[in-house]
Amino acid sequence: MLERMYWNRTGAEQSKYDEMVAAGFQFTKKTEQIFRSYYRYFNDGDFPGWARGNWHIQRYGRWGLELNDSGLVEQEQRITDAILYEYARYQKKGAK
Repeated sequence: MLERMYWNRTGAEQSKYDEMVAAGFQFTKKTEQIFRSYYRYFNDGDFPGWARGNWHIQRYGRWGLELNDSGLVEQEQRITDAILYEYARYQKKGAK
């Protein structure tokens, strides 16, 4: 398992995410979907749609399909990319 994960509030760009949330910044619908997919995987056990068909990042676990270590790295990177995109928008709008 990864040491730095957004699920544990220790993600690579966690401070930028926290800053935007504290400022009440409105994320795009696409970013909200990425965040929701992440939440659903860890909270509800729903396998993410973006990972379906990518057999190199999947494995069969106790409850069915789950992400292997490479898949978890890719999932964390998707969140990091979304946060960096949104942070650039946030700064353009005049971060507080």
